[in-house]
Amino acid sequence: MNRLVPSFPTDIPQLSTNNFVSWHDVDFSGYLSLYSLFNFAQETAWKHAEELGFGFEKLGGNKLAWVLFGMRIKVINSLPKWQEKLIIQTQPKGISGMFANRDYRMLGADNQLVAIGSSNWVVIDMETRRPLRFDHVFDSLRFVENPNNLISRLKPRGEFPYLLNTYQAKTSDIDYYGHVNNAKYIAWITDLYSPEQLKNYPVDEILVNFMLETRFGDEIEIYADKEENEGKVRYKMQRKSDEKVILLAEVDWK
Repeated sequence: MNRLVPSFPTDIPQLSTNNFVSWHDVDFSGYLSLYSLFNFAQETAWKHAEELGFGFEKLGGNKLAWVLFGMRIKVINSLPKWQEKLIIQTQPKGISGMFANRDYRMLGADNQLVAIGSSNWVVIDMETRRPLRFDHVFDSLRFVENPNNLISRLKPRGEFPYLLNTYQAKTSDIDYYGHVNNAKYIAWITDLYSPEQLKNYPVDEILVNFMLETRFGDEIEIYADKEENEGKVRYKMQRKSDEKVILLAEVDWK
């Protein structure tokens, strides 16, 4: 991840967005919430994909859609506060197997770097819900040959002895595609803990693998390998009805 600290190379297209931190974007601390940070990052990616000609409009006409598989964010400095701005710089990096790679740099006041991140995306057929090979969709997305994939593939091995919550997907969780918005899962993780716990141990780094869709009404069990948010904690979310894993995450709490 440290390679994302310097400015992005100028020979690859990039987009920079200025995001105003509104009242609903902050948490109890008055700083940008992790949930909102994920939302801003996803929105910036969407805007850049549209600008580059392979966004919602082009894919939607062919009954295709971008789906986020993995996101990794490292917090470096304090995130912006209410009424401050968050600048997000994003740049596509190329193809790793079935995944399109995209990196992020997040800046706050005085252009101070506050976070860095990377993501993996797949294109799915909206009717079959199956991923497609990129050479069947786009002529070229290979901005970098053999890019360094920064999203580790997490596996549900080991013990997850603590059932921390069971959550039923509500209308407010569902996005345009009819499934739970990816950022909502981040809110579900932070909601496992009290404001005092999050104040004592804020997020240092988070890695998420989005495995399966969650639909309205699905009951999701959230397990962890530790009961408290201290140090490195692994999470598993699974659908209660069939015990299929829908999400795996690893969070380093400061």
